[in-house]
Amino acid sequence: METRLQQGILLEEAERFQEALLAYEQAAQEEPDNPEPLLRQGALLDEVGAYPRALLAFDKALSLDPARASALRARGDVLSTLARYDEAVADFSLAIRIDPEEADAYYNRGLAYASMDEHDLAIADFSAAVLRDPLHGGAYNNMGLAHFKTGDYASALDDFSNAIRVREGFACSFTHRARVYEALGEAKDAIADYTRALQISPSDATTLYFRGCLYFALQENEKGREDLELLLQTAARDNRFRSLAQQRLDAQSG
Repeated sequence: METRLQQGILLEEAERFQEALLAYEQAAQEEPDNPEPLLRQGALLDEVGAYPRALLAFDKALSLDPARASALRARGDVLSTLARYDEAVADFSLAIRIDPEEADAYYNRGLAYASMDEHDLAIADFSAAVLRDPLHGGAYNNMGLAHFKTGDYASALDDFSNAIRVREGFACSFTHRARVYEALGEAKDAIADYTRALQISPSDATTLYFRGCLYFALQENEKGREDLELLLQTAARDNRFRSLAQQRLDAQSG
């Protein structure tokens, strides 16, 4: 006979999330000393965006097993989502002390540091993540962003190139590398990378905006207009680049 926990797992796999959450709740009541139902519940609540409830589930799980690194990482992720970065850093740091070889703990702490504008600390953590997982494209990509924000363009180029190397089809890394080339005055290389990004994600608003603006700067106005008009046709209503694109088109027409 299936346990409540097993039922919850099967229901989650079937994407019957509310029923799965109920099964996990019942499993936690039936097995009050077992943190697993609470961890499953917390992870699912996190996935569906119920962050305060997820946090409560992870708190309960950690009260039963305070040294479970995976639970600390999971709670840290929720705390970061809620912009409670100091608390997130504390959870990731404790997880690292317990399991110092887990790359994602460094990566997620690096993201929290980056959100706090602690870019040097973020770079150190992203470096630690790729040391433990040389194929961690997210760590390379975010290390590139941190180096870009500190003005270390050479390192940023290396980081974004590594992100592209280890994660094929990673469009945003082409866009980010293009931004570095543009900052260095390498317009031809920038256009090439924006174009590669758009081959992967043809309606990406960020890339369309920056390539369009660069085309205008290069006096290739028709190409610039085409990019920004496509952005206006395809971007979501609340995308921040919509208003910027319209302003730029208005300025070109004026």
